[in-house]
Amino acid sequence: MNGKLQGIIVCGVVAACLGGVMLFLNSTNGGTDTESSSKSGISAPNKDESVVILERSSNDITAVKVVNEYGVFTLEKPESGKSNWTIGELGNVNQNATAESSMVSNLDNFEAKKLVEKDVEDMSKYGLDEPTAEFVVSYSDGTDVTVHVGSVSPGNERYSYVSLDDEKTVYMVMGTKLSYYTDPVTEYASLTLLAKPSDEDWPDYGKETVSRKDLDYDMTFENNPNEVEGLSGQVLTEPIFAYLNITNSSAATHGIWGLTAQSCEVLAPTDEDFKEYGLDDPFAEVRLSGDGYDYTLKIGDPVYQTVGDSSETTDTVTAYYCYFTGVNGVDCIYLVSADSLPWATVKAEDVITSLMTSNYLVDLSDIEVVYNGEKTVYEVESNGTSADTNEDGSTAEVTKVVCGGKELDIDNFKSFYQYLMGCPTNEIYFEEPEGESYMTITLNRKDGGKDVMEMYKDSSRRSVVKLNGKPSFRIQSGWTDSFVSNMEKLAKGEAVNDTY
Repeated sequence: MNGKLQGIIVCGVVAACLGGVMLFLNSTNGGTDTESSSKSGISAPNKDESVVILERSSNDITAVKVVNEYGVFTLEKPESGKSNWTIGELGNVNQNATAESSMVSNLDNFEAKKLVEKDVEDMSKYGLDEPTAEFVVSYSDGTDVTVHVGSVSPGNERYSYVSLDDEKTVYMVMGTKLSYYTDPVTEYASLTLLAKPSDEDWPDYGKETVSRKDLDYDMTFENNPNEVEGLSGQVLTEPIFAYLNITNSSAATHGIWGLTAQSCEVLAPTDEDFKEYGLDDPFAEVRLSGDGYDYTLKIGDPVYQTVGDSSETTDTVTAYYCYFTGVNGVDCIYLVSADSLPWATVKAEDVITSLMTSNYLVDLSDIEVVYNGEKTVYEVESNGTSADTNEDGSTAEVTKVVCGGKELDIDNFKSFYQYLMGCPTNEIYFEEPEGESYMTITLNRKDGGKDVMEMYKDSSRRSVVKLNGKPSFRIQSGWTDSFVSNMEKLAKGEAVNDTY
């Protein structure tokens, strides 16, 4: 049901391994949990000592009221004819119908492992003088049964002691069966912050902005204005324009849909709660808005991995406290796994492609290079564009490349263009460069559009690239040196280099 239940199960495995050692040890704080079969010390074969302590069908239950260390809540069907159980104490927070239904069905002919002791004079030895929890089961015939939960059995920590109503009979019940009534009401809150739509119901993508305290820029994702096969349908528009790697970027662009938490921590949080969990001034904020929706995810304080069973923490972040707005039923501070929150760590370099531009060669009319004041123009001819398909199913191809009146080898020019398209994008850069551009590469398209790459010296080993007038990348100057060398090789009819 939750992490604590999983822990109980793990402890159970350990306890089972210790069973042989515990066989002849009696409880020092309650009744005897294990007994020898004879004075000779020979153990009797295991026998089923289970006993049903609530001999009623769960179909007859109308309500379950829980009182435990976390507070009081009641599970009931609010109106006649309604099939779903509800917990009023959850307020407007969406509820986990499956967990609530399991809470009721768990009480169907509710069974104890065994009867421990009858006619108990001192219920305190079982922790039942002041129970850790109680739950009242109400039935359709108007009767109620109260189950008291006492201390954990020292002989087998998988079990706890229980008693019914005012009876002085004590039973042992599996802790996992009791956890439904010893956990806080927040265990019955739905952990889905935003449901994932079906394939045919995905909304049109709008605009997502990621702000984070450890970055000196915001990241903005929007729809790709140009459909390019193999690339994401979205692009990065701030702090630079860049195409996205569809594999690396999908979690950042679409991870809001279907986002699920580990637990619900605080219902209807106050300003004090937001401050306590770092959500009054969040570490990160993600806003995704579009036609008919406007979502904001606030990411607050981190939770760190602990060392074993100790309270000592490591530097590894396992989860963050979050708050989500834009949909009904999630007015709660949630704990969300770090693995589900790419926005807490992602950087622009992590999601963009290695393509500075995305122009197909057949779509270009020419490529113009200005280097140290000298202009070189490569005129490109083709039998169509990338959008065209011939009757035989073939696509458009380059038919001729001319430079300075000289026809160039098409395959060698394709290698030259491939080198150009591989201009490195591994370091984004958006500070305005100083001085004048020493190289400008303009890719003119047949549709009248163009992309312009301007190179500026940043240092002896680095150059800044302004893409379409905006500082965008910093590259190794060795790339431009090799580009100039390739221009010379291309003019001579020599094979170009694909490295720098």
